[in-house]
Amino acid sequence: MHKQSIAFIEPVGSASNVFENYMRLPLMGTLYLGTILHNCGHEVHIYNENILPRPIDPFDIKADVFCISALTVSANRARILAHEIRRIYPHARVIIGGIHASLSPETFEDVADHIVYGEAEGLIVDLVQGRIADKHVHGKPVQDLDELPLVNYSLLENSASIDVIPLMTSRGCPFDCNFCTVTKVFGKKFRMQSPQRILREIQNALSYFSTNVFFFYDDNFTANRKRVAELCRDIEEADIDIEWVTQVRSDIARHPELLSSMAKAGCRFFFIGFESISDATLKAMHKSQTRTDIEKAVGVIRAQGISIHGMFIFGDDNDTPESIQATVDFAIQHHIDTVQFMILTPFPGTRYYADIARQKRLIHQRWDYFNAMYAVFRPAQMSPSRLQEETIKAYTRFYSLRRLSVDVLRFIINITVDALTWNFSRAFNYSLDTMFLKAGARFLIGRYAQAFEGYLAFLHKIEQEAVLENASDSTISRETTIPLHQ
Repeated sequence: MHKQSIAFIEPVGSASNVFENYMRLPLMGTLYLGTILHNCGHEVHIYNENILPRPIDPFDIKADVFCISALTVSANRARILAHEIRRIYPHARVIIGGIHASLSPETFEDVADHIVYGEAEGLIVDLVQGRIADKHVHGKPVQDLDELPLVNYSLLENSASIDVIPLMTSRGCPFDCNFCTVTKVFGKKFRMQSPQRILREIQNALSYFSTNVFFFYDDNFTANRKRVAELCRDIEEADIDIEWVTQVRSDIARHPELLSSMAKAGCRFFFIGFESISDATLKAMHKSQTRTDIEKAVGVIRAQGISIHGMFIFGDDNDTPESIQATVDFAIQHHIDTVQFMILTPFPGTRYYADIARQKRLIHQRWDYFNAMYAVFRPAQMSPSRLQEETIKAYTRFYSLRRLSVDVLRFIINITVDALTWNFSRAFNYSLDTMFLKAGARFLIGRYAQAFEGYLAFLHKIEQEAVLENASDSTISRETTIPLHQ
């Protein structure tokens, strides 16, 4: 086997995604692929533009093979890098994979030697070593995730800057929300690592980093509750001191005993895709949950001392400016710790994209703006600019300086009262970390307000042009029909 130098590149997306810029995490797929090739004797370097201190300069990276992984929001940047690499290193090969390549491969037809669909662990060695000549290469799902190698995090450039360790212990999702890309890429079959393997992943990761904070960014970490319960027992028995965050569905609240075990094992925060508080919208999204489910979940989860990051989506055909405002009211009244208000985005390859495209409601296909922060289609009950404005107002209101000040005051009062009575049993409710998160979110939203203003100006312009065009069509129609009646 000829030893080759391999460069993996994860391009950065739009700078306006405030949460992406707060939590800088590499893609696990790239780390696994790099580790597989490294274990085969190749020289591997992984470059993530969101983790590096500066954008990638292709002149600084020389390799025999360049593997670029692209999300939809980073597709244009991936194209630019691929084009430059092919010009600078004409004898090198360029392989492009990732979610966007799997769902919209035509984006890279002219800049890639190979376009990979789906999971590439089973073919990456043959592809890099030249045993696969096809331009379009279809990967097969990894059936036994325990067989994947333990990740070599040292392959990731500037990995020392990471303060939250990423792990992904499952693939696929049994649910099928119409706006989601997960089942399109990983399928509906839920495949998972065993609790024993996850424990080894944790211990392996701890050997690379000084932090003990993990983010299990499985799409639904608790899809198999038995597995999670066993993992929690293993963590406690091994006496591993970690804190972790993960993504779950609201139905986890039906199992308070599991919540208790997760909290004891170090779980501190849940990311939950509530999406909407409207039953009609939830049904349209095929979300398989109701507003009542969400309300119960918030109360039960908070009672276990686990904080909640609630994720909501605006822009469904049932949504109105009033329903958006009501969602903010709901989040405040139910004391959801932090929120992410996203704009419904028709990602290529999803059923929702097909519906919106068929109805000719797409405003554009500028992939840089497909990050759930921008209105890229025409909603049913408001203008795109109104949807954008209401989303910005929702963020500003939830993360207001007044609410942050109240949180700080409540924190000081709790500390003072407990100190006077020498009773710190409520300490886990102080939520100091949550206050820092809120303060950080407020800062980031303010920082990127200018980018939103520029996009708002663009939306207002196209809306005004549409009004003028409709008025012109109406005038022409009247001028051509009036003479017929004289």
